[in-house]
Amino acid sequence: MRTFLAVTPPIELARELFKSRVPLRNAWSGVRWVKPENFHITLIFLGEQDEALVKKIRKAVFMALVGIKDFEITLNGAGSFGPVSRPKVFIERVEKGREELEILRSAICYRLESPADCEQGRYRPHLTLGRSRRRGLKGPAGGGLLPPEVKTENLRTFPAGEVILYQSILQPEGVQYIGLESWRLH
Repeated sequence: MRTFLAVTPPIELARELFKSRVPLRNAWSGVRWVKPENFHITLIFLGEQDEALVKKIRKAVFMALVGIKDFEITLNGAGSFGPVSRPKVFIERVEKGREELEILRSAICYRLESPADCEQGRYRPHLTLGRSRRRGLKGPAGGGLLPPEVKTENLRTFPAGEVILYQSILQPEGVQYIGLESWRLH
């Protein structure tokens, strides 16, 4: 099963954020937009795991989170990965809580037996809003992520109070995430 560890915003905040990004969705075609109930900030993508490995992951995460306190995350503004004229991923930037997310991720990586995601480059915490479908990607006239009259900055803060282990199921109509287990931060 495909798995990952993440921090999730409250559903009310996710719906509010989704609503506020209508101008972004209207400005771009050829993008698969994430539903608000699937919004999350990935800590570690674990990839395909069998049930025996998932059991080890559960134990490692439990041990890694001992003594880690809850904290706040503030999202502030839409952005993208890839060239602005042809973004690969549309994101919401993490303004506050970046360092805490990095510490949390490092603690978990330390306990896990080297998942590939822990070994790859710099961690850039973000919330994914949508992914380019490659074909038919078309943005606002004049270039840029959004037409200049649209403002995207708007602080949204939420408590990072738990880490969730998700199973990711790929389906033709989009990805389905199933929470397998969660651990509270204290």
